[in-house]
Amino acid sequence: MAPPSPNTSLSFTSWNDNKPTTIVLLHGGFTCRLEFALVLPHLSDFHLLVPDLPLHSASRHVKPGTTDNSARHVAQLIQSHAHGGKAHVVGVSMGGYIAQCLALDNPDIVLSLFVTGAAPASGARLFMAQWPALTYYSMKMMLGWVPGWWYQWQASLLGLKLDLELIEEMKGNITWEVVQDMFPWILSFGLDDVRRLKVRTLHIAGAKGDDVGMMVRTAEALRDRKTEQGGVWPEDGSGGFVLREGVHGWDMQFPELFADGVRVWVEGGSVLEQFERV
Repeated sequence: MAPPSPNTSLSFTSWNDNKPTTIVLLHGGFTCRLEFALVLPHLSDFHLLVPDLPLHSASRHVKPGTTDNSARHVAQLIQSHAHGGKAHVVGVSMGGYIAQCLALDNPDIVLSLFVTGAAPASGARLFMAQWPALTYYSMKMMLGWVPGWWYQWQASLLGLKLDLELIEEMKGNITWEVVQDMFPWILSFGLDDVRRLKVRTLHIAGAKGDDVGMMVRTAEALRDRKTEQGGVWPEDGSGGFVLREGVHGWDMQFPELFADGVRVWVEGGSVLEQFERV
């Protein structure tokens, strides 16, 4: 593993540099690249770029933390460090929205998308996005003002595997600046934007934390896509899927399954049977 690079605005780690195919892993809001610590060993056949996103952990100096600015920095990372200047992009929650923004603005550098917890906002998530102060103080109450071991225990009840180092980073990442910057693009992102995605795309909802009804609508939007010539989007495996036992951040719940899902998707195989197509 290479140390975080001093030659780019985003701090990142690079793994398995000798492997030919690059995957970029984008973490969720308030976490950092440590979110994928248990996923990485299961993706040893791929070159992995794992950044801290703007306003988070070692990239806290990168501002603003808006979705579009984050996508620009990820694009720079891919162009500078991915093999051939292109990469498969994997995003969780906030990272999933950044991945889609990146694909909308720079489809030529995105080989495919694998996103979870990043369908257009609806229900409780839409409400929270509309009232960022509620998100901020809720996160402070749940995490910022309790001992790390207590939050670790609470998370374990959901099956989440969080180590104390990640939890301490999360405490530092709960800032008003992050909340204020994160939500405007997410609020504006809708099903018409999903229809504009011009790359092979897999959307997943964790049924125990995400809106399954919205995933059904997202899957329909993916099926409605057209090519640049106006033809029907080719059958390339794209679609919306549900993981019935998954919570919102299920990469930290089922890290090996998450890695297996990414691997199969990147290699172009059939989607894992644990993912139910909707």
